[in-house]
Amino acid sequence: MRIPHTSGRGAFWFVVVASAVAVVLAAALGLVVVNRLAGGDLVLVEGVVGSEKVALFDDELVGERFAELGYEVRVRPRGSRLMAEDVDGADFVSPGSGPASEHVRELHGISTEYRLFSTPMVLLSYQPVVDALEGVDVAGRGGDGTWSFDLAAYLELTRERTRWRDLPGDAVSSSNRNEVLVRTTDPRTSNSAAMHVAALSYLLNGEEVVTPGRVDDDLTGTLARLFLAQGQPPESSQQPFEQFRDLGAGHTPLLWAYESQYVDAMVNGPALARDAVVLYPEPTVYAVHTAVPFTEEGDAVGRLLARDPVLQERAAAHGFRTEGGAHFEDLVAEHGLPVRTRIADVVNTPTYGVLEDLLAGIEDAYGDSGARPPAPDEAARGGGAQ
Repeated sequence: MRIPHTSGRGAFWFVVVASAVAVVLAAALGLVVVNRLAGGDLVLVEGVVGSEKVALFDDELVGERFAELGYEVRVRPRGSRLMAEDVDGADFVSPGSGPASEHVRELHGISTEYRLFSTPMVLLSYQPVVDALEGVDVAGRGGDGTWSFDLAAYLELTRERTRWRDLPGDAVSSSNRNEVLVRTTDPRTSNSAAMHVAALSYLLNGEEVVTPGRVDDDLTGTLARLFLAQGQPPESSQQPFEQFRDLGAGHTPLLWAYESQYVDAMVNGPALARDAVVLYPEPTVYAVHTAVPFTEEGDAVGRLLARDPVLQERAAAHGFRTEGGAHFEDLVAEHGLPVRTRIADVVNTPTYGVLEDLLAGIEDAYGDSGARPPAPDEAARGGGAQ
């Protein structure tokens, strides 16, 4: 506000009145902020989110920012594949991929979607294992010091049923009879496992994204074998990551994961071992996290998550890549993480219908094998990446 030019007694009284008004406004603003931070007069907004985002919504600074903006946001976790059927009472949902978001919008007749942030799929391993994989031309180190993982060369190893003990050196154990396989979450419920299906199906389909139509039985059969050969699926989506972190290469030599999991662990803890390595699959896919609103309140929260600079900065602090800012790049540079800021070899995911057909074939194979049913309730409680 511009202050008008006055002189003498008029100027004196203008300053007095203006100062009084400023004090009143400041006090009022302070009361509003305190009241909101205390939880008063906040609009309650409820969401269903992929559990990889629970830590973000539990972030104290995120809660404070929403309170400043007039909202209290509560979320419950759910696997992205099951999310569309579990929206009772929700103002918004936030799946972890484009196909899952597509399903929610089609099922509920919603056109609005907010793209919040994304994270590429990566592989996590340990340096001795990576050295052994480099010896068979599956892993390679780039000029920037980061590691690549040749997904096509990996598929060749799986066709030959190569075992860990067959690799050069003694990376895992000379007595390890297990096949060289990527460990994943449960494809029957988990979005990250669905992203593994998307990347593998691209290669198995002659380097073409699988399109709508009859899904090739041989392709589905190959995918199913790669999942069933891992053994009994984990009881929650967080379990494979925790086993990789806590039990080491002897238990989980190679894990399919979100890049955000790696960054979040190395920045916010508990940190992975010093010899843990992140590798970038070639090709890889991006897990694009969205918000699909069901109510006006959900629409407001989705818009804020996508556009508010404070909330975007907090998303980056948990390892997600945001648009229109350098938060992620600054974070990995500050912590000296061997992470690629630009990823070139990325392929599109199939449509929801195609991906669902592929996953349904894998699910049928689990049923035929006698594997126990998935535990979606446990996955929902378990936190971690879906």
